[in-house]
Amino acid sequence: MAARPSCVSGLIRRSWMLSMTGGLVSPQTRDSAGFADVTRPAAADSIPNSRLALTEHPLQRAGARAIVALADVTEADRIDADALDRVAARIVGDVVEAAVTDRNSAAYDWWKILFAMYPNAKPTHAKRSQNRAELASEVGSYFAPDPVDDAAVSRPCAFCGGTTTVLWAKSTLPMFDTTKALNTLPPSLAGWPVCRPCRLAMWAMPYGASLTLGSATVLSCDNAEIERDFTAVNLDRSRKIRQVGVDGVPATATPERVALHALERHALDRPVAATLWSFKNDNQEPWLRVSETRIAVVSFLYALRRDGEARAGWMTLRRRLTKKGRDGSTVQNGLDILARALFASANSRTDRILYYLSEQAGDLSRIPASTIRHWRALHALYLKEMHGVDGADLQPVTTLLADWITQEKNPRGRFNEYCRAAGRGYSLQRLLMQATARLFLDGRQPADITRVTERLLHGPQGYQLRGQLFFEVAAELVRRQAAIGQKSGDEPEGGEDDPDAPLIPLDANDPDDEGE
Repeated sequence: MAARPSCVSGLIRRSWMLSMTGGLVSPQTRDSAGFADVTRPAAADSIPNSRLALTEHPLQRAGARAIVALADVTEADRIDADALDRVAARIVGDVVEAAVTDRNSAAYDWWKILFAMYPNAKPTHAKRSQNRAELASEVGSYFAPDPVDDAAVSRPCAFCGGTTTVLWAKSTLPMFDTTKALNTLPPSLAGWPVCRPCRLAMWAMPYGASLTLGSATVLSCDNAEIERDFTAVNLDRSRKIRQVGVDGVPATATPERVALHALERHALDRPVAATLWSFKNDNQEPWLRVSETRIAVVSFLYALRRDGEARAGWMTLRRRLTKKGRDGSTVQNGLDILARALFASANSRTDRILYYLSEQAGDLSRIPASTIRHWRALHALYLKEMHGVDGADLQPVTTLLADWITQEKNPRGRFNEYCRAAGRGYSLQRLLMQATARLFLDGRQPADITRVTERLLHGPQGYQLRGQLFFEVAAELVRRQAAIGQKSGDEPEGGEDDPDAPLIPLDANDPDDEGE
């Protein structure tokens, strides 16, 4: 994946440096980041842009989706000047209401959210006016049509390339510059050119974002239905926040969970990836965190729905990751944990799903035999769909280890010895040599494992194969009725699973999450 700028302003900065020639571009003439490509300038146009575009800039795109939802239309190309006026009036009203409301009111939380997005704007300033008319005039000017002025210089919008004469700086743009930045604008310019639809989009963005009091998360995806679903869920939540505050809104699904729910609904027939952009701008140290799913995630969810044992393993893992507080409330939702794990950080090399499976299987003496079989199926399916690793070649190694372990009347000693070596290539190599020699000395014919030993012990995917081998060995010992785990009925693993139910539901608390 290509490297991303350290902050969203870097995307704007790059696009404007490309458009310094002043040439205007059509939506079709964009560079790889989705911005104006002035190497192929279009004809100059002095008429200010009034067309809402869905650009590849994540904040603008999220805001444009929110405008479409707020205007109650289906597509961005159906937004006209009247629709822009209606949405602008609503945003102005909400901003003014938040700015003048009592600090002890729950509705004041919307002002806190706006402060986290636009800490330098006048309506979020600590010394802001409390006069509604004055604030309405100030905020209304943000979204007014470009002034008619023959002397004004027309420039391409930094987001969509449309014509505009209005320049915006960090005071009105989210996630832009900090107070520690002396100047990141091009020389001799007072701001970034931003057309009216894009100005409105940048302030509509919080309506369709997943919000906390200090940060926002937006989604970008090649599937329009997924973006619409993400926007709709968050639009409803933002409305409730403005009414009763963050604490008054029941716990809702994380942005990762909302995104995966939409992927499961709309992308199983045409897999796509999705990217979440989470940012905070506290006027001191703003940050941007990017996480994304691979297309393989959709393939995994599709296969998981059709594999009964793997699905049962997924449901059990979800329940075991759920934690309850002393009052019985959910303090850690297992489904949210798994959803975040399926969204990999742009720079992460850790696979959290494999980690959680390994962690939960740490003491097999406390795990039902049925769960061991289900987790083996889940681990194998995940490796195949997400990493292209097929564990079929592990059968000889599984047989070798199971034969060696079950030689003893009490197999737990040797099984524990295997567990200590299972995750390390060199330790496992020594153990396999020991097991092979022991079987030979006892007059048995050990399985031939030479086809897989190189990949298992020293290959780049060796740690994944060693993880799968652990579950294969455990399941084989269960099949041989070796006493290493609980019997299938020794521990309740939750109610019956509906095979037609979504794997990633949006309910804040799943009714069958038992916790531990």
